[in-house]
Amino acid sequence: MPPSPSRHGTPAVPPNPSRHGTPAVPPNPSRHRTQAVPRSPVCRGTPAVTRLLREHPAIDVELDGDGRLTAIRWNGRREAVEVCNRWRVEESWWREPIARDYLKVVGERWLALVYLDRIAGTWHLERLYD
Repeated sequence: MPPSPSRHGTPAVPPNPSRHGTPAVPPNPSRHRTQAVPRSPVCRGTPAVTRLLREHPAIDVELDGDGRLTAIRWNGRREAVEVCNRWRVEESWWREPIARDYLKVVGERWLALVYLDRIAGTWHLERLYD
């Protein structure tokens, strides 16, 4: 089924070239420049990546008087952090429930995804962004 037209009479979504043969608009080579992969300041010589940690290690946290996260401690390092984003996940209530508050935090050396396991009352590190 073709995409529905927008109010201007053109398809709202451009056709997928792999499904419909050739693209409707020929590619513009000046728009497709090759860029160097950014290098990680933490691991010299390696591309910048996200590291999803298999075990989600427990971390220590520091909270301010209002209960807001201000610093994390992991692997012998302390990092003052600022919370960029937060969200709550609750699922599998019919099996082994998961109830977590996720926070994406940024510090001077780290950008990380941490969560509070609201059932166990423990903090964990799930992902590091280099």
